[in-house]
Amino acid sequence: MEHKNRPSILIVDDEPDATSTLSKFLSSRGYITDTAANGAEALNQVLSGDYHVVMTDLRMPGMDGADFLARVRFERPDLPVIVMTGHTAFETNDSIWANAGVAAVLHKPLNLREVSGILRDILT
Repeated sequence: MEHKNRPSILIVDDEPDATSTLSKFLSSRGYITDTAANGAEALNQVLSGDYHVVMTDLRMPGMDGADFLARVRFERPDLPVIVMTGHTAFETNDSIWANAGVAAVLHKPLNLREVSGILRDILT
């Protein structure tokens, strides 16, 4: 949620260490962060919150990242979504991801400098 005009980011990943590390990094850069462990939990947060960006993993139990992305596109079509993946099968193909409404694709392990740059580009 938004506090003092600071951008809010929802981080969705079923790996607690990954969400914790990314949340701490983004908080240190002035962002407000919330986390969710799966797509269903994240969708509830998107529907009840006011996020500027969502960062989601693709492979999660229950509602995976692809299903979550489809629901976000339906419910909040203008909300920027960044996909985070550690699987090489999901190669960056700008036209496919753009058609799915993805603002950017980040490969794990994340390069935090790249994360900062992409968020800056999306939020300005």
